[in-house]
Amino acid sequence: MGTMVAMPAGGDALTRAEAARNAMSRLLAVAGHDLKQPLQVALMAIERAVSDGVAPRAAARLGLASDALVRLGRELDDIARTSQVGGAPPRLGPVPLTPLLAAVATEWQPYAEAVGVRLHVRGADLCAESEAAMLSTILRNLVGNAVKYAGRGGRFVVGCRRRAGRIAIEVHDDGPGIPPERLAGIFEAFDRAGRRDGAGLGLGLHIVRQTAQSLGHPVVVQSRCGRGSVFGVTVDAARRELASFV
Repeated sequence: MGTMVAMPAGGDALTRAEAARNAMSRLLAVAGHDLKQPLQVALMAIERAVSDGVAPRAAARLGLASDALVRLGRELDDIARTSQVGGAPPRLGPVPLTPLLAAVATEWQPYAEAVGVRLHVRGADLCAESEAAMLSTILRNLVGNAVKYAGRGGRFVVGCRRRAGRIAIEVHDDGPGIPPERLAGIFEAFDRAGRRDGAGLGLGLHIVRQTAQSLGHPVVVQSRCGRGSVFGVTVDAARRELASFV
């Protein structure tokens, strides 16, 4: 028997909108959790197939499938975590950016190669004041967004720059860009910047915004049609980094 959600019969539009938002948050949280179960079954099946013995080419393909399922699992975790309402504030601490960016790049590199997009990460021997898992969520979704929207033959660069005690982490792509009239809405849930080609549900940038707000990290975007886009998140430098700014 399904779950019934009662909507207010009266009241103002704000109350109804808040009830709908809370219902959607609960739905996404449950979905993000429950969908992990069949995902784990699929991963176990792939692992057993490889251990039983398959041709090298088939093993490589199964490895790519396994990597994709692992990434999907992390995205479901992101959805479940982002959908929580009134959660505990994150505990910030020093987060080295070099290994974090390397892990994000490694996660997306196979998919980027499969769709013909070049991914470049510029080294950054810097340390941010943040929460590692949540900052990784932001960057993983920004990089994934760039991979999906760059188009075959496209290229994007992930890098960092110091700015007076803070660090701007930016993703530059040479994709088609975003029309000015759509920029204001791209961080809303299910917004896909007008695309209808099946490139995702439009939750990635919404997750970025919600996670960044929880951390107190500003997120900015600049875009020009036909010239590409720049998505960035600004973080405070960790204390050990602040000494090098002086």
